[in-house]
Amino acid sequence: MNRIEWTDNLSVGIKLIDSQHKNWIECYNKTAEVINGEYSPEEIARTLGFLVDYTEVHFSTEERAMEESNYPDLEQHEAEHDTIRKAVSKIANDFMADCMTNKLGAAVEKLLGTWLIQHIQSVDMRFAAFAKKNRAGNFPAE
Repeated sequence: MNRIEWTDNLSVGIKLIDSQHKNWIECYNKTAEVINGEYSPEEIARTLGFLVDYTEVHFSTEERAMEESNYPDLEQHEAEHDTIRKAVSKIANDFMADCMTNKLGAAVEKLLGTWLIQHIQSVDMRFAAFAKKNRAGNFPAE
């Protein structure tokens, strides 16, 4: 699995969301580290569990901000989040069932390594532009 590095072109300009995106990338990178390294199945399972939990924390934050700002594309954004929620949970559950790290690494990298960057640069950027334009929610554009 390849690491993801935070760059300014991933910033949506909303401090809380950017902070959570950075944390999520760190979580992804920790997952890559344990999958690629000599870690026990228990450590991999703990890391995947944290990834599942943090995915929920982040998506809930974004969705709450969208609700508060009456974001017109909320339903579509939530649907995309729900797809990823299910996929991340499936990856974690599949690992718990068979402990296959070679398949796990490929699945996590494809799902999150690719999706996360694309999602931030397209879908999240659209919401951030809307929120900043409408000064919506309690999310200052810093």
